[in-house]
Amino acid sequence: MSVPDSGASQSRRSFATLVLLAVLLLGTYGAVAILSFRFGPAASPANRPILAVLGLLAFAFAYYLAALVVALRMKTGTALVITILLFGLLFRLTSLVSWPILEIDIYRYIWDGSAVAAGVNPYRYSPAQVKQLPWPTSDSQLPDELRRLAELRDDDPSLDTVLSRIHYAELPTIYPPVSQAAFAFATLLTPKGASVFGYILVMKFILVLFDFATLAVIIGLLRLTKLHAGWAIAYGWCPLIIKETANTGHLDSIAVFLATWAVYSAVKPLVMGRWKRFSCTQTLLTGLLLALSIGAKLYPIVLAPWFTLIWFRTHGWRCAASATTVSMGLAFLLVWPMLPSRKAADPEAIQPVATDTLPYPPVPTTTLDAQAIEPQDPSAGLKTFLRHWEMNDFVFLIIFENLKPRSETAPDQDAWFSVLPETWRVSIQAAASRLPGLEPASAPFLVTRLLTMFVYLAIIAGILWPVHRRPEPTAWLRAAFLILAWFWLLSPTQNPWYWTWALPLVMFARSRAWLALSGLVLLYYLRFWLVYHWPTEPVLGTQYDGELFFFFVLTWIEFCPWFIWLTVETIRHRSQHCPDLPNDRDSI
Repeated sequence: MSVPDSGASQSRRSFATLVLLAVLLLGTYGAVAILSFRFGPAASPANRPILAVLGLLAFAFAYYLAALVVALRMKTGTALVITILLFGLLFRLTSLVSWPILEIDIYRYIWDGSAVAAGVNPYRYSPAQVKQLPWPTSDSQLPDELRRLAELRDDDPSLDTVLSRIHYAELPTIYPPVSQAAFAFATLLTPKGASVFGYILVMKFILVLFDFATLAVIIGLLRLTKLHAGWAIAYGWCPLIIKETANTGHLDSIAVFLATWAVYSAVKPLVMGRWKRFSCTQTLLTGLLLALSIGAKLYPIVLAPWFTLIWFRTHGWRCAASATTVSMGLAFLLVWPMLPSRKAADPEAIQPVATDTLPYPPVPTTTLDAQAIEPQDPSAGLKTFLRHWEMNDFVFLIIFENLKPRSETAPDQDAWFSVLPETWRVSIQAAASRLPGLEPASAPFLVTRLLTMFVYLAIIAGILWPVHRRPEPTAWLRAAFLILAWFWLLSPTQNPWYWTWALPLVMFARSRAWLALSGLVLLYYLRFWLVYHWPTEPVLGTQYDGELFFFFVLTWIEFCPWFIWLTVETIRHRSQHCPDLPNDRDSI
């Protein structure tokens, strides 16, 4: 009598469970895709099914974590990798044909891509300047580039609609040239006369290609470090990734792919050994990828010290210095079109254009303000972002609200955690205001940025010092993850899609808390529900309307327990002298 192969049976059951969880995930993403069309421009904000979508994403996150646990208990191999890739592709295709939920950045991408494809510099004129031109355009005094932009608007009703839906339309684009090239490529692939949804679909398709390529690089990293292939689910099936790339269509997937590939290329010599005949080529490729990633979105520049140190570890100080110089030089050249211009229009002189409210065609006008047709400062969008934008932040918010003088805030808008004495706030503002060109109102935000920057630099030093002589690639990959993760945590703009910058390396963090963060950040979308239902009224007996309730209450629910969890987990790991990573078969 033969004995049943219990190991094979267990493997089949695990595989069947993984497939079942994948099917449940696919159904959940399909339900979200169906609901997404109730978020279209014509839908009433109060009737958008925000809670239903967030509930579905919560179920998706639970299925995702369960799938990760099951996969890590399976035997690693080709079958598991194919399953992860196959369902990862199906998830993305399902969400690709959905309407973007609660985010409209993609309209800016489409307009930028159309401008670049028409041979126009996207940093010279804002969408508001184009929108305010007469229709149809006939003024011979218009600059050539502005006239071409107006012709794009006039010749294509879909692009005119796209133009009217861009937010912060008074500012020129903030997106770097490498991303602009991807936008232009998507525009060139879009059929002539396509609908607005057709433009969106093609743009998202290009962004999803970068996202899926990132998953392939992650699988390569796992093989390189001999980590279980099931960890690829941590990125490939993550609801945050599916929502922010395949549904919403955020450009971050471009830089994430290039930066992750650069990290892979930098770590490879630690595993393969110092082959001198390949060292220069390998370093050159890595430096080029780093420069391109910065040229796609500026955030990978925070990894520059990490790359310099790993080049020093693998190739010596001369190679490290040369590679860093060349890489940063190439990055500078790539972002050159975004640098400040001496002669430019003041973006505040351009009237903002409300989104989703302008009919086609626009109302004709007879006069044009000379200021309104002057080229703008190419860096105006970036400057505004760095000086003013704040969203979904926690650490930055606490510091900023304690530095902002109460005299500048209405009593019902004072944060409950704002406890610093008023005399201190006034003194700090007065001291900072002595800096040339700095207005008193901007001083608290700048001081907060400086404080968080110093904290971040200290964290980077604490991360890099323990690993700078270590040969284990997993230690270096964990350091890269922490550099990106803490950059996000200390930023004033902690948009959920910005967390995707660190997510490709989350499996090297050896932390359940870090893994859970990609689910918690989806609470950000409750902001829209609060704003739609309590635009001016106090929420739940507090003194705050929907917007302020999100900033001063909900962000504490989102982040405060998580920081406690991370602190406890870190203390426990250190007290137990845990290794840098769990072994292949450890569950999360």
